[in-house]
Amino acid sequence: MLDDMPVNAAGKVDRKALPAPSFDAVEYAAPESEAEQSVAAVFADLLGVERVSVVESFFDLGGNSLSAARLAARASAVTGVEVSVRDVFDAPSVRELVAAVSGRSAGLPPVTPVRPRPDRIPLSFAQQRMWFINRFEPHNITYNLPNVLRISGPLDVPALRAAFDDLVARHEILRTTFPSVDGIAYQAVADVDEVPRRLDWEIVESMADIEAAVMTPFDLAADWPVRIRLWQNAPDDHVLAAVVHHIAADGESLRPLIADLVTAYVARHEGVAPRQSPLEVQFADFAIWQHAVLGSPADPGSVIGKQLAYWREALAGMPDLLELPYDRPRPNVATGRGGAAEFVIPERLARRVEEIASSNGATPFMVLDAVLAVLLARLSTTDDVAIATPIAGRGRPELDPLIGMFVNTLVIRSRIDLGESFEDLLARTRSNVLAAFDNADVPFETVVDAVNPVRSEAFAPLAQVMLTLDPGAAARSAEVPVGDLTFSGVEVDAPVQVDLTFMVNTSPDGAWRGAVSFAADLFDESTVHEMVARFVMLLDELTGDARVAVGDVPILPADEIDVLATWQRGPSKVVPTEDLASAVAASVVAYPGREALVFGDRSVSYGEFGSRV
Repeated sequence: MLDDMPVNAAGKVDRKALPAPSFDAVEYAAPESEAEQSVAAVFADLLGVERVSVVESFFDLGGNSLSAARLAARASAVTGVEVSVRDVFDAPSVRELVAAVSGRSAGLPPVTPVRPRPDRIPLSFAQQRMWFINRFEPHNITYNLPNVLRISGPLDVPALRAAFDDLVARHEILRTTFPSVDGIAYQAVADVDEVPRRLDWEIVESMADIEAAVMTPFDLAADWPVRIRLWQNAPDDHVLAAVVHHIAADGESLRPLIADLVTAYVARHEGVAPRQSPLEVQFADFAIWQHAVLGSPADPGSVIGKQLAYWREALAGMPDLLELPYDRPRPNVATGRGGAAEFVIPERLARRVEEIASSNGATPFMVLDAVLAVLLARLSTTDDVAIATPIAGRGRPELDPLIGMFVNTLVIRSRIDLGESFEDLLARTRSNVLAAFDNADVPFETVVDAVNPVRSEAFAPLAQVMLTLDPGAAARSAEVPVGDLTFSGVEVDAPVQVDLTFMVNTSPDGAWRGAVSFAADLFDESTVHEMVARFVMLLDELTGDARVAVGDVPILPADEIDVLATWQRGPSKVVPTEDLASAVAASVVAYPGREALVFGDRSVSYGEFGSRV
């Protein structure tokens, strides 16, 4: 904005005197109220910037579906009113969001420490299913979460052992067992002074021992849900495995686990106890809060009861199993054996995905989900596709520093009409995803119980395909220096929980890296590579022209189409050029005794036929 337009002697605008325009920068608009200040601080913290303009969109600044869920929870906490993910999409700037939720009813209360605790601390809703599976299938390793790191440099092993003691002392969930009375499980938290004696720590002699630790089941009634193995491969090269059962941790737990372990190691290496701010709450407090605040699934008036009604309707009548073209018949019991196939979404295509998402008020996740649903529908010849996606489930700030099982799984159901444009499908996908996030407090396990699909040890309930979009995966997998040590991730075979998991790691600049983990019971790696190639090709075609019908875009490359066309045509054959009458006349002369016509029990030879003609 200029106070005055510069003019020349003729009274016309002096273009040379105009300042250079800036097309990238948005003029900063400062908060004007206490509510705007609080919400702007939440925006800035989640986006990793110092400040945000209150008129700029959260998504234009780099927000996505996952961070929108976290924004909604934190905005609710600082404003004291209920804020949904849909609110964030409909009012994506600080000013719009504050105005949209002003005067609403109070949101859910924060998680606070419970003193005194009940004699038997209940399991969270998500933990209940983990416990049941562990009791029903004690040898199941599907829910082992391996965190395997290579440590390069002069490692102080006693300091590392002490650091793990500190970690388990700090996080109660890592020293918790799950016994039961009359079939009802509860959390039994061990005292801190038991940690040095009971922590499952072992120095092993080979990588095979590391892999064995990953593939060994837990007895949750008796074992703490964590085991540590350390192998010295060379004087300054160690491999560390921290295997945690899913009942005690999720993927997001890796952040506080590594951060707290490194802090404790540095202190112990220097010969002092770590100085860390006490955790505001523990996972046990969250489980108690969940039962008290969200209520019972049996109560239709509770938070859980109301959201459960949505899921019953949204998933009613859905097919139990998505039948894809497998390489082998599905076994009666899934082994959990898996493999992985990597792929790349080129930079030009990644930018186009972002553009079409922005222009349609959606996110890249919604675009990828819609395209994947089209691919699965066409590969399985169905119009009803369910894709699962995990959400962190820990948007409240008091939960971020905790190790625990907070993750939830949402099921996005897509009804595919092959004559529908991709633009229209994306609009419906956006609506479905927002509705799922609006009802994300209901644990997946409770949804499964309510919908009551076919239960089988051969496949996962409700959805056998999963899609994850992770903007920070590349940064977390990079090497991390800690003093004179370097920590880096180590890939190990881990059990798979569903048939296919599409994982896409986005990047603000450059190509997106992806991988598909697959059930080796069903698929060969070559088959999955072909499937991924079709996915990227379909993504390119549908985002290239969003008005095209989703059934009109080929899912086969040109060379495969040519091969199939050849098979359909069959081998070339020389066809006589004479007409039918001439052919019959020639047969009358050449084969007078052969049958020419048969009707019932009567027949006429060529000779007879010719004489009658």
